[in-house]
Amino acid sequence: MRRLAGFFRAQLIRVWRLLPLQMGVSLVICVCVGIPAALLVMQGAGEGQERYRIGLVGDVSDSYLGFGIAALQTMDDSRLMIELIEMTEAEAESALARGELTSVVRVPDGFLDAVVFGDNDIHVTYTVASEQTQLGATVMGEIADVASTLVTASQSAIYAMQRTLCEQGSAERVGTETDRLNLMLINLVLSRSGFGEVEVLGYADGLSLEAYYFCRILLLLMILSGLFGSVFFLFRKTALAGMLRAAGVGAFLQIAGEYLAYLAFLFAGFFLPFCLLVPGLERELFSLPEWEGRGAAPFLALLPFLLASAAMFAAFQLFLYELADGIVNGLLLLLFGGVGMAYLSGYFYPTAFFPAQLRVVGSFLPTGAAARFVESGFLERTACGAGAAVFAWLAVFLLLAVVVRQRRILRG
Repeated sequence: MRRLAGFFRAQLIRVWRLLPLQMGVSLVICVCVGIPAALLVMQGAGEGQERYRIGLVGDVSDSYLGFGIAALQTMDDSRLMIELIEMTEAEAESALARGELTSVVRVPDGFLDAVVFGDNDIHVTYTVASEQTQLGATVMGEIADVASTLVTASQSAIYAMQRTLCEQGSAERVGTETDRLNLMLINLVLSRSGFGEVEVLGYADGLSLEAYYFCRILLLLMILSGLFGSVFFLFRKTALAGMLRAAGVGAFLQIAGEYLAYLAFLFAGFFLPFCLLVPGLERELFSLPEWEGRGAAPFLALLPFLLASAAMFAAFQLFLYELADGIVNGLLLLLFGGVGMAYLSGYFYPTAFFPAQLRVVGSFLPTGAAARFVESGFLERTACGAGAAVFAWLAVFLLLAVVVRQRRILRG
C-alpha cells in the first residue's frame, strides 16, 4: 500500500499540472454540447404540442357538415390534436407541397345530400403527400376512415328507426325520435374519450423525451471526456513501466495508481458542468418534467449514479489507451468504439426505433448498463442489476488493462 500511495501521489502531481488545460477544454465542451442539447430538448418538447394541420376543400358553410366541423373545433377533444383549415383547391395543393399541411380533405358538391337521401355514392377524398410517411399521416388517414364509417352507421341507424316507426303506425313520432337519436349520436361522439384512457409510456421506463436525452447526453460527455483526457497518457514509456516493476511497483499497482489519478482528473472536469447545472436547476432557469418544482435536489440525488458510471467509463478509457500503440490509435479506438457503443445503446436515437436484436445487444454493452443505471437513479428506483453490471464492467476493464500492462513489461 505504501508503494501504491507513493505512485498515486506522483500521478496526482501530473494531474495538478494538467488541470487548467482540462478545465478549459471542459468549458468549451459544455458550451458546444449544451446549446445544441438545449435546442434539441426544446424542439422535442414543442413537437408534442403541435397540431396536425388539415386543409378542408369544399363549401361546408351552409350545411350540417359545417355545423359539425365547427363543433369539432370548439367542443371535441380532437381540437387539441387536429386543426381544420378551410381553403381553396389551389391553396390546399400549394400548402401541401410546401409541407405546411399534413393532408387535405376534399368534400365534393352534393355530399351532404347523398348522405341525407342514403345514396352514399359520393365520397370524401383524403390526400397526403408522398413524403408524409410518418405515423401521424397514417393515424390521420385512419381518423378520416373512422369518421366516414361513423357517418354511414349513424345514417343507417336513423333510417332504420324511421322505417320501424312507420311500419308500426307511429309516423307522427318520426320527427321527435329523429331529433332525440341525433342528439344521442352527437353526445356519443363528443363523449367518446370516456371509453378509454390514453397512457403515455415515454422512453426508457417512462422517462420524458427531455429526461431521456438529459441522461444520455451526460453519459455521452463522460465517454468523450477520454478525448481531452488523452493528455494524461502522453509520454508513457514501456521502459518506465519496467523500471517501476523492478522497484517493486508491479503492473497491478501501476494500473491502480494511474486509474485513481485519472479518475480524479476526470472528476475535476465534471466539476464545472455540474456546478453550472445545480444553480440552473435550483433557480428553475431550466427544468425537466419529472423535476418540475423540485429544484436541484433530484440532480444531487442522481450524482452518485453519474459518478459511478463515470468511474466505469474511466476504466474503459484506461484500457483502450493501454491496448493501443500510441495516443493517436487510442483516440481512434475511443472515438469509434465509444461512439459506436453509444449509438447501439440509444444515446442518439431511442432504442425503441431499433430492431429487437440490436436492443438486446445495446442493453448488455457498458454504455447500455450505464444508461439503465442512471435512468433508474433518475426515476428513484432500485437498480441492483444495472449497478452490478456497471461495477462488473469496471472490474473487467481494469483487469484487462493489468493483463496488457503485464505483457508490455514482459516484452520489454
